[in-house]
Amino acid sequence: MRTFCLWWIFAGLATGAWAVQLNFDFGKEKPGQSPHGFLSLVTGQGKPAQWIVQEELVPPALAPLLPQASNTMAKHSVLIPQSSDMHEDHSSVLLFTNETFFDFVFTTRFKISGGSDPMVGVVLRAQDENNYYVVRASAQGNLLWYRVVQGKSYEMMGIGVKIPIPTNVWQELRIDCSGSKTRCFLGDKLVIPPAKPGSPTNDLAINDTTFSSGRIGFWCEGDTQCAFAEANVQYTPKVPFAEVVVAEIKKKYPRLLALKIYANKAPDSPVVVGDFDRFGLGAAGSKYEEDVIQRGVTYYLKDGKAVEVTMPLHDRNGDVAAALKTRMESFRGETRDTALMRATVIKKAIEQRMANYEIITP
Repeated sequence: MRTFCLWWIFAGLATGAWAVQLNFDFGKEKPGQSPHGFLSLVTGQGKPAQWIVQEELVPPALAPLLPQASNTMAKHSVLIPQSSDMHEDHSSVLLFTNETFFDFVFTTRFKISGGSDPMVGVVLRAQDENNYYVVRASAQGNLLWYRVVQGKSYEMMGIGVKIPIPTNVWQELRIDCSGSKTRCFLGDKLVIPPAKPGSPTNDLAINDTTFSSGRIGFWCEGDTQCAFAEANVQYTPKVPFAEVVVAEIKKKYPRLLALKIYANKAPDSPVVVGDFDRFGLGAAGSKYEEDVIQRGVTYYLKDGKAVEVTMPLHDRNGDVAAALKTRMESFRGETRDTALMRATVIKKAIEQRMANYEIITP
């Protein structure tokens, strides 16, 4: 049943019924390194900040059940910007460049530690460093949504609310973007657009059509000292995940002759969900791919000057999620073991991409 559900991670289209959750796991990076898949940019004057990962004690996101556990802290990998630029129009932007998002829910925890005029936030539907939406929190006690167009910040035309943003306190910011509508939550409370006391909030949202899709990322102003943790985005991919992965692998390993990913569209019914040439998409798998998914076995075939290896792909929990078939040029003296080693490198690269995704059911 689990491999059937994983079909949606590989092949789920933008049906509106299924989505995936992409977790930004900064713990995969070594302290002092920048996170993979992100690009540091700057809006305005000065140089881009250096964004690095470091370990820090962070309180739990949920309130502890027992009073004596109220001071419980755990070590987490957090994301911090390093910039001493104090230009008035210097905004540090860190964009996630591996995906373009249309409708999504972006959640992160943040903390302001200091700075001359500390402001911290998230970037939404960014086209580049000069065109995006931003939701930013200020230590002066306000949260504001506004547009940046052609490098100009339209703060005076933004929508905001006065709300305490204490320093050295972790808070959760959640942004819900659907079509032209945006809703901003601090903790579990809708704060932008502000609601009238006692009025319903179900249909309350900012309505703006400047940007319909784009990148997401993190943002801070000037020399702000801050940190982000436990960030994730829930969204419905417009392109099947397997096709994205196959394109990445094809670019990274140009000497591969063929690569296919098989997943169960129904129990014990594997089909091709990712293919180098795309011609085989949707084709039924054989008893060998079915066996790989069912039992986690590996098949090897030498065919003239090529070798073919079919191996199980595992999800973040170690369960078999799909079957991977790679076809590679063989070299003189190549053994079964060396062929498996070569195929395993590709398998690990795909599993690493899978590890950041979770299935979100309706």
